[in-house]
Amino acid sequence: MRVLSCLILLTACAGDKVSSDTADSSEVDGIDDIVGFLTEPGSYSAGYRVTEVTYESTEGSRSLRFGVWYPTDDTEGELPRYNNLVPTDSAFLDATVAEGGPWPLHVYSHGHQGYAEASGFFMEHLASHGFVVAAPDHTGNTTLDGGERLTEIYYLRTEDIGAAIDAVLEGAGELDFLEGAVDGADISASGHSFGGYTLHALAGAQYDEALMAQCLDGSDASAYCSTMDDAKATHLQGGLSDDRIHSFVTMAPGDFRLFGAAGLAQVDRPILHMTGDLDPNTGTDSDDIWAALGGGEHRRVDITGGGHQTFTDFSGTLENMDGLIDAETGFVIVNVYATGWLLHHGGHIDASALFDGTLAVDDAATLMQ
Repeated sequence: MRVLSCLILLTACAGDKVSSDTADSSEVDGIDDIVGFLTEPGSYSAGYRVTEVTYESTEGSRSLRFGVWYPTDDTEGELPRYNNLVPTDSAFLDATVAEGGPWPLHVYSHGHQGYAEASGFFMEHLASHGFVVAAPDHTGNTTLDGGERLTEIYYLRTEDIGAAIDAVLEGAGELDFLEGAVDGADISASGHSFGGYTLHALAGAQYDEALMAQCLDGSDASAYCSTMDDAKATHLQGGLSDDRIHSFVTMAPGDFRLFGAAGLAQVDRPILHMTGDLDPNTGTDSDDIWAALGGGEHRRVDITGGGHQTFTDFSGTLENMDGLIDAETGFVIVNVYATGWLLHHGGHIDASALFDGTLAVDDAATLMQ
């Protein structure tokens, strides 16, 4: 992803407060109110801070620029620029943390050549509904890095997410302002594109052994195989699951072939698989992933007119094609289904009517079970 200085961030608008704490069933008046409740921002404004986290990875010391959103009762303050470039008017920089926690923790994994705040509209929405959200830059695979992928990034991304969780729970460094504000037993994750791949690994998917053998014998020259050796293969084959994460939202994910159907069938926690019918991944990766995951607790939401960037702040700017859904409409669909999924699986609201097909969010959204 390349960010141009002329791009304007498209975000969900601020609205009236709905409640005073993390959403629970008592705040929703019957199933018909669930969609309205999830469409609007929640009880809080979104606070935002940026810091740096350093940890010991498989490849040695690794530093990550690190964005954090959280509930705040502040109603005014300095407006940040995400990645020092993209403005928002829906979060306050260095705001105070609202009382009422501990809050559920959500971690976000950006796409290839993305950055921590790439889906800022969604992070802000979650914070307004009572989540602490942590998003690391995947160093070496960000907007300002080159497009080259080496084998290491395929496991370093999962380690980055684990390190983000550790840093928030431990209140490391400048994150000490969150001390006591996070529920370490209520952790969820989302990811876009390459971030969706990252989540599949974290959710328990197993790597395809035949492809691994092709990497090692030199018959596959893909980025995944680029620096593969016996030690890296052994590390990947051991699995990269993080059992602390209870539910996942993947947005326009790719890299089906790294796991294959059998490897994805090993995913052991619920995934909301979000896709757009205009995304080049749909018809290949997205459909293959769903065929492997389909059924059980997993759900798919396909957006008619949805593109690859419908799930980021760059919908309608980094891509523009005939039939592309209006950015704000796409944001509402993402916010309602994804926030509902996370609150439901965290035990905060009963959103089963949203995921059994009883309720519809928008004519452009098709739910698959």
